Amino acid sequence: MEELEAPVEAYIREVPQEYKDGLARVEAKEAAIAAEKKAKAQAEKEKVQLQIEQAVATALESAKASSSKEKVSTSAAKAASADSLNVNWNKASSTDISVFFPGTASIEWILGRHHGGKRAFTKGDRCIECHAEEIADIGQNIVTGESEKELEPNVIPNKRGSIDVSIAATHDSESLYLKFSWPDGEHAPAPFVDGGKMDPENKMKLAFMIASDDVEFADRAGCWGTCHADANSMPFAPEQEVLSGSDLAKRLDFNNGVTKYLKETRSKLELKGRRGKALGGWDKLKSAEEIAEYQKAQQLMDIVRYSSGTKQVEDGQILDQRSMHGGQGAQAVASLKNGTWSVEIKRKLISSKPGDVSIEAGKVYNFGFAIHDDYSDARYHHVSFGYKLALDNNEAEINAVKQ
Repeated sequence: MEELEAPVEAYIREVPQEYKDGLARVEAKEAAIAAEKKAKAQAEKEKVQLQIEQAVATALESAKASSSKEKVSTSAAKAASADSLNVNWNKASSTDISVFFPGTASIEWILGRHHGGKRAFTKGDRCIECHAEEIADIGQNIVTGESEKELEPNVIPNKRGSIDVSIAATHDSESLYLKFSWPDGEHAPAPFVDGGKMDPENKMKLAFMIASDDVEFADRAGCWGTCHADANSMPFAPEQEVLSGSDLAKRLDFNNGVTKYLKETRSKLELKGRRGKALGGWDKLKSAEEIAEYQKAQQLMDIVRYSSGTKQVEDGQILDQRSMHGGQGAQAVASLKNGTWSVEIKRKLISSKPGDVSIEAGKVYNFGFAIHDDYSDARYHHVSFGYKLALDNNEAEINAVKQ
């Protein structure tokens, strides 16, 4: 099949220059429209921020009028401090990134025969190079079950297909600060869950991952390489009885089923699924010695997660499985005000602890994030494609500028 699919050199033709010129004009026009849209959004954001600051200043002045109001002011100041990391976000850079509902699309699906962009992806093209302008359409087609790829067997009526997220990024000499903001959505009950809420304790969860180019596929797909067709809640997830009876139960934590893992930690991934074979490779775990070498080389994904209901922030890694180990001790605060979620996260730039990816000036890192909105859980989240993160680097999509 690969020989039949291979290009025939005799048929190769140069792309006409007039086509290249036309494409350049279209790209320039699209870039100008995007820049204008971003400038308007930034202006509106600054306007709203100014109104907030003026309102706070007026309230504080009023509170100083009497001793009783002064006590209220002190209480309000403490409450405000609890909802913020005390970062000057006006000095941060800002970028807009849309996340979308992926359904059951996994790294096996991306590398399999049903993904039209497989060839480009395996040659090194980034996902956003092909799909940047169609993120909302992709999410809507999948979430409604209308995609011809049949990537969502359990449709949740009225669930939104994509979410527009604004990410502010900044840093000081010790820490990286990220602020995620997005509009809250209407509740769309999941018909296959009693009460319609998969995770009733948490209305929202947010997670992001950072990795170097040493992790396979991270340079083009971000955290997508950790998502497998045999993970918990995915189509080929093994039964708990199978997991409990496996020899790997001594090495992996199967209490919550198969978690995310990296392809490097398996000797083989099943991609084609012929003759009824299950996709994925959860049971093809390499030796403990090989895994230890990956760990030593920091060839892993660093993950930070926040849950709104429990207000818990977790720091961990993804290698042979997802392990939340505490690591650098990230901090996070979140709020839902006037229909907008805001999550601020602080994590150390440099850490000597295993599983922590240190962020250094002059280097570029791979970045991806996901949002579980509306009490969702497991694979029913909205995810980003892979992006680049760096310190004081205008070429990176997530450019953390110094305070």
